[in-house]
Amino acid sequence: MKIYKVVPCAKSVVVKKKDTVEDAITKYFDIIKHECVDGWEFHSTSPVLITRKLSKFKKREESYNAFVFVKEVK
Repeated sequence: MKIYKVVPCAKSVVVKKKDTVEDAITKYFDIIKHECVDGWEFHSTSPVLITRKLSKFKKREESYNAFVFVKEVK
């Protein structure tokens, strides 16, 4: 049997003036490396649109990526 876990992360990468694109993208891989322990493996990524209800008539949409990890269990 497999179990799954989802780790949310930002949809877009912001590169500051003194940073490089490579450094910014590496942060994604750092998340994957951090989560791939104890039998967990990277499975996929999926876009997720979140709608926050701020009040009865007001809402805000936020875009994220969901990193999906899988682990085989007995």
